[in-house]
Amino acid sequence: MSSTGAVETETPAEESSAPSPEQLDRIFAILRNHRRRLVLAYLREHDSTTQGDLARHVAAAENGISESAVTSTQRKRVYVSLYQAHLPKLDDFGAISFDRDRGTVERTDRTDELLRYLGRFEDEPRATTLSERQFGLSTVVLLGSALLVVFAGELGMVAADLSLGVAVL
Repeated sequence: MSSTGAVETETPAEESSAPSPEQLDRIFAILRNHRRRLVLAYLREHDSTTQGDLARHVAAAENGISESAVTSTQRKRVYVSLYQAHLPKLDDFGAISFDRDRGTVERTDRTDELLRYLGRFEDEPRATTLSERQFGLSTVVLLGSALLVVFAGELGMVAADLSLGVAVL
Protein backbone atom coordinates (compact mmCIF):
# COMPACT_ATOMS: atom_id res chain seq x y z
CA MET A 1 0.00 0.00 0.00
CA SER A 2 1.14 3.51 -0.67
CA SER A 3 1.15 6.33 1.85
CA THR A 4 -2.23 7.47 0.46
CA GLY A 5 -3.84 4.14 1.28
CA ALA A 6 -4.12 3.00 -2.33
CA VAL A 7 -3.10 -0.54 -3.15
CA GLU A 8 -0.07 -0.69 -5.40
CA THR A 9 0.17 -3.36 -8.08
CA GLU A 10 3.10 -4.48 -10.15
CA THR A 11 3.07 -3.47 -13.77
CA PRO A 12 3.80 -6.06 -16.46
CA ALA A 13 7.17 -4.37 -17.07
CA GLU A 14 8.13 -4.98 -13.43
CA GLU A 15 7.01 -8.62 -13.61
CA SER A 16 9.07 -9.36 -16.69
CA SER A 17 12.22 -7.70 -15.36
CA ALA A 18 15.28 -9.78 -14.63
CA PRO A 19 15.35 -11.49 -11.24
CA SER A 20 17.35 -9.90 -8.47
CA PRO A 21 20.57 -11.58 -7.28
CA GLU A 22 18.69 -12.88 -4.22
CA GLN A 23 15.96 -14.38 -6.43
CA LEU A 24 18.59 -16.01 -8.64
CA ASP A 25 20.24 -17.50 -5.55
CA ARG A 26 16.91 -19.04 -4.52
CA ILE A 27 16.25 -20.33 -8.05
CA PHE A 28 19.65 -21.97 -8.31
CA ALA A 29 19.36 -23.37 -4.78
CA ILE A 30 16.14 -25.10 -5.89
CA LEU A 31 17.70 -26.34 -9.14
CA ARG A 32 20.91 -27.50 -7.44
CA ASN A 33 19.36 -30.83 -6.43
CA HIS A 34 19.07 -33.55 -9.06
CA ARG A 35 15.81 -35.00 -7.69
CA ARG A 36 14.12 -31.60 -7.77
CA ARG A 37 15.26 -31.15 -11.37
CA LEU A 38 13.80 -34.57 -12.23
CA VAL A 39 10.49 -33.59 -10.61
CA LEU A 40 10.36 -30.38 -12.63
CA ALA A 41 11.27 -32.19 -15.85
CA TYR A 42 8.46 -34.70 -15.20
CA LEU A 43 6.03 -31.82 -14.71
CA ARG A 44 7.06 -30.44 -18.09
CA GLU A 45 4.91 -33.23 -19.56
CA HIS A 46 2.27 -33.58 -16.82
CA ASP A 47 0.04 -30.87 -15.34
CA SER A 48 -0.58 -32.91 -12.22
CA THR A 49 0.53 -36.22 -10.79
CA THR A 50 0.74 -38.21 -7.59
CA GLN A 51 3.70 -38.46 -5.30
CA GLY A 52 3.85 -42.21 -5.98
CA ASP A 53 4.10 -41.70 -9.76
CA LEU A 54 6.80 -39.07 -9.23
CA ALA A 55 8.76 -41.39 -6.93
CA ARG A 56 8.60 -44.19 -9.50
CA HIS A 57 9.73 -41.85 -12.30
CA VAL A 58 12.62 -40.39 -10.29
CA ALA A 59 13.78 -43.84 -9.09
CA ALA A 60 13.74 -45.11 -12.69
CA ALA A 61 15.74 -42.11 -13.92
CA GLU A 62 18.29 -42.41 -11.12
CA ASN A 63 18.79 -46.13 -11.68
CA GLY A 64 18.71 -46.01 -15.48
CA ILE A 65 15.79 -48.45 -15.74
CA SER A 66 12.21 -48.34 -16.95
CA GLU A 67 9.49 -47.28 -14.53
CA SER A 68 8.02 -50.78 -14.60
CA ALA A 69 11.37 -52.23 -13.42
CA VAL A 70 11.60 -50.05 -10.29
CA THR A 71 11.62 -52.10 -7.09
CA SER A 72 9.57 -51.16 -4.04
CA THR A 73 12.79 -50.40 -2.12
CA GLN A 74 13.99 -47.99 -4.83
CA ARG A 75 10.59 -46.30 -4.98
CA LYS A 76 10.24 -46.00 -1.19
CA ARG A 77 13.70 -44.44 -0.82
CA VAL A 78 12.79 -41.74 -3.33
CA TYR A 79 9.23 -41.37 -2.00
CA VAL A 80 10.46 -40.54 1.50
CA SER A 81 12.98 -37.94 0.35
CA LEU A 82 10.40 -36.34 -1.94
CA TYR A 83 7.85 -36.21 0.88
CA GLN A 84 10.22 -34.95 3.57
CA ALA A 85 12.45 -32.57 1.65
CA HIS A 86 12.10 -31.94 -2.04
CA LEU A 87 8.36 -31.47 -2.62
CA PRO A 88 7.93 -29.17 0.42
CA LYS A 89 10.89 -27.07 -0.74
CA LEU A 90 9.45 -26.79 -4.27
CA ASP A 91 6.04 -25.97 -2.76
CA ASP A 92 7.47 -23.28 -0.46
CA PHE A 93 9.17 -21.70 -3.47
CA GLY A 94 5.88 -21.79 -5.38
CA ALA A 95 7.25 -24.04 -8.12
CA ILE A 96 4.57 -26.67 -7.44
CA SER A 97 1.41 -27.09 -5.46
CA PHE A 98 1.92 -30.06 -3.14
CA ASP A 99 -1.02 -31.45 -1.16
CA ARG A 100 0.57 -33.66 1.52
CA ASP A 101 -2.74 -35.17 2.61
CA ARG A 102 -3.79 -36.27 -0.87
CA GLY A 103 -0.24 -36.90 -2.14
CA THR A 104 -0.82 -34.82 -5.27
CA VAL A 105 1.53 -32.48 -7.09
CA GLU A 106 0.44 -29.85 -9.58
CA ARG A 107 2.24 -27.38 -11.80
CA THR A 108 2.11 -23.64 -11.09
CA ASP A 109 3.16 -20.57 -13.06
CA ARG A 110 6.53 -20.74 -11.33
CA THR A 111 7.04 -24.28 -12.64
CA ASP A 112 7.44 -22.80 -16.11
CA GLU A 113 9.84 -20.18 -14.76
CA LEU A 114 12.16 -22.86 -13.38
CA LEU A 115 11.79 -24.99 -16.50
CA ARG A 116 13.05 -22.04 -18.55
CA TYR A 117 16.22 -22.02 -16.45
CA LEU A 118 16.57 -25.79 -16.80
CA GLY A 119 16.06 -25.54 -20.55
CA ARG A 120 18.96 -23.13 -20.86
CA PHE A 121 21.34 -25.78 -19.60
CA GLU A 122 19.76 -28.93 -21.06
CA ASP A 123 19.49 -27.81 -24.67
CA GLU A 124 23.03 -26.53 -25.14
CA PRO A 125 25.92 -28.96 -25.44
CA ARG A 126 28.69 -28.29 -22.96
CA ALA A 127 31.51 -26.33 -24.54
CA THR A 128 35.00 -27.73 -24.13
CA THR A 129 37.55 -25.50 -22.48
CA LEU A 130 40.81 -24.44 -24.06
CA SER A 131 42.82 -26.65 -21.70
CA GLU A 132 40.67 -29.68 -22.61
CA ARG A 133 41.26 -29.05 -26.34
CA GLN A 134 45.01 -28.56 -25.77
CA PHE A 135 45.22 -31.76 -23.72
CA GLY A 136 43.40 -33.68 -26.45
CA LEU A 137 45.66 -32.30 -29.17
CA SER A 138 48.86 -33.00 -27.22
CA THR A 139 47.71 -36.57 -26.55
CA VAL A 140 47.08 -37.16 -30.25
CA VAL A 141 50.46 -35.69 -31.20
CA LEU A 142 52.30 -37.77 -28.58
CA LEU A 143 50.62 -41.03 -29.58
CA GLY A 144 51.09 -40.28 -33.26
CA SER A 145 54.80 -39.63 -32.73
CA ALA A 146 55.25 -42.87 -30.80
CA LEU A 147 53.49 -44.85 -33.53
CA LEU A 148 55.59 -43.17 -36.22
CA VAL A 149 58.83 -44.13 -34.45
CA VAL A 150 57.68 -47.76 -34.01
CA PHE A 151 56.61 -48.08 -37.66
CA ALA A 152 59.79 -46.42 -38.87
CA GLY A 153 61.77 -48.98 -36.85
CA GLU A 154 59.74 -51.84 -38.30
CA LEU A 155 60.42 -50.59 -41.83
CA GLY A 156 64.15 -50.46 -41.12
CA MET A 157 64.37 -46.67 -41.31
CA VAL A 158 65.52 -46.49 -37.68
CA ALA A 159 67.35 -49.15 -35.69
CA ALA A 160 64.78 -51.45 -34.05
CA ASP A 161 66.33 -51.11 -30.58
CA LEU A 162 66.27 -47.33 -30.90
CA SER A 163 62.66 -47.17 -32.08
CA LEU A 164 61.35 -49.31 -29.22
CA GLY A 165 63.37 -47.30 -26.71
CA VAL A 166 62.00 -43.99 -28.01
CA ALA A 167 58.42 -45.33 -28.13
CA VAL A 168 58.66 -46.46 -24.49
CA LEU A 169 59.82 -43.01 -23.37
